[in-house]
Amino acid sequence: MNILLCVAGIPYGEATIRLGGTMARLTESSLTLLNVVPRGDDRSSSTQVLDAALEMLPDLVVRTRVRQGVPGKEILAEIDDNGYDMVIIGANQSPGLRERLLGSVALQVTSRSPISVLVVKGTDLELSRLLICTGGAEASKLAIDAGAKLAEAAGAQATLLHVIGSVPSMYTGLGGLEETLPELLQTDSSFARHLRDGAETLTARGVKAELRLRMGGVTGEILREIDDGGYDLLVVGASRRGGRGLHTGWLLADITRQVVDNAPCSVLVVREQEACEEGLF
Repeated sequence: MNILLCVAGIPYGEATIRLGGTMARLTESSLTLLNVVPRGDDRSSSTQVLDAALEMLPDLVVRTRVRQGVPGKEILAEIDDNGYDMVIIGANQSPGLRERLLGSVALQVTSRSPISVLVVKGTDLELSRLLICTGGAEASKLAIDAGAKLAEAAGAQATLLHVIGSVPSMYTGLGGLEETLPELLQTDSSFARHLRDGAETLTARGVKAELRLRMGGVTGEILREIDDGGYDLLVVGASRRGGRGLHTGWLLADITRQVVDNAPCSVLVVREQEACEEGLF
């Protein structure tokens, strides 16, 4: 796998660099560092940033790239030009007015990238607890497969989460979702088969996993589960339909925007690619 790691100024980009290095090691991937400078600026500042990043990755063979222009556009152009499998970018935790109005660079890239995107947040670089969201669509299978492989490589625990609007009427007499879950899993519905298949995917890789159901608004329940479970990484699936643009079945574009913007942990958006390759995604 070929990973593009977008490097901002030091020390602001340190967490992104370190987690990017972790992902490259876990997936045995090649790594390219990219720094984008405004058009007309001296490239020497970019050299300093990349040199500092390389010092943080002494055990990896890393290529470096410098582009000039608008960051979001240049990152997407770099992806198109060089055939990467995943891009890693840090989220600005204190966006200015312009970013709040136009959207952060991380969100721009996540929304338009044809490949998987890891948005790095915070400074906690552990990958010990993963939350994988599933909605029953093909994109969810992508997220489960990728999450299972990553959890296996990292020796992490995984939770498979499904958010439903309401409990099916035949189970409304039961107590809560935790009591309802075993009953639901025994049915032959496509929903139950999907959840069983997801659990089997994780188990087959020796991943310690649990299944969680929540009821309510998708965005709010995902964020509440993250807060309650103390997860290090959220994994969601996204399929590409009609060219660029984020479409994820039940996880709609506006929900994805809210999750990427508001999740307190890093978010991995696993994208469907035209050709499947060996590796994590």
